[in-house]
Amino acid sequence: MDELRLALPRLSRAVVIAGCAIALFLLLPLAVILPIAFSGDVFLTFPPAGFSARWFTEVLNDDAWHAAMTTSLRTAGVATVLATLAGTAAAFALPRARRGARVLRTAMIAPMVVPQLVLALGLYLAVEELGGAAGLKTLMIGQAALATPLVYLTVAAGLSEVDPALARAARSLGHRWPSVLVRVELPLVGRSVVGAAVLAFGLCFDESVLSYYLSPPGQETLPTHLWQSASQQASPAIAAVSSLIMGLAVVLLGLALALGRGTRRHA
Repeated sequence: MDELRLALPRLSRAVVIAGCAIALFLLLPLAVILPIAFSGDVFLTFPPAGFSARWFTEVLNDDAWHAAMTTSLRTAGVATVLATLAGTAAAFALPRARRGARVLRTAMIAPMVVPQLVLALGLYLAVEELGGAAGLKTLMIGQAALATPLVYLTVAAGLSEVDPALARAARSLGHRWPSVLVRVELPLVGRSVVGAAVLAFGLCFDESVLSYYLSPPGQETLPTHLWQSASQQASPAIAAVSSLIMGLAVVLLGLALALGRGTRRHA
């Protein structure tokens, strides 16, 4: 036991050092992309020769980038609504399941471990077998399938902090299950639901594999258009779009963290 106590501080220091090294490795590309986004050069060069915001202006005024941004917002918005409804319903329903709860939980989390390429091909072939054609609606369904496990886990975590005695007390006062759900349980996990929706939107907006395979021609999402532009020309506009996406991700993550802290204080 004494040897274990002596080894724990050394192990913790090694874990901290390894974590910092991994974080620096992951953040290094961001440190390169951000300066290039404000470059005055015509091509992707690092370090940039001058400072200019021309590429942000060009991206915001370009019809192709604007259309891709609009498509991403539309598909991610619809997929977020579907995922939030499905994940929240599952978080409330599965604890009440008397049989097969473990199987149902595994099925809910399965989209997180299935390769996105497999999911994209499966959706594409399934729609074709049904006599349709893959498009934005198929993409919305695929993005919702990816985001539903995230919503389920987030809402289930918030629901686990709610005292079950509150629901029992409401039922003892004559409220039936729908009334208990709407008036007692949902308000208590409201912040968790909103936080899960924020995370789901960020996941759907930045999703690239499904978008690449399921987006119809002329209706590319922002990640798909970014990939196609990068394969055709090395312009700092690509870095500007990447910086905007990273900024949106930071804002959404900060909002989700703020909602999570509010949920813990409320609990």
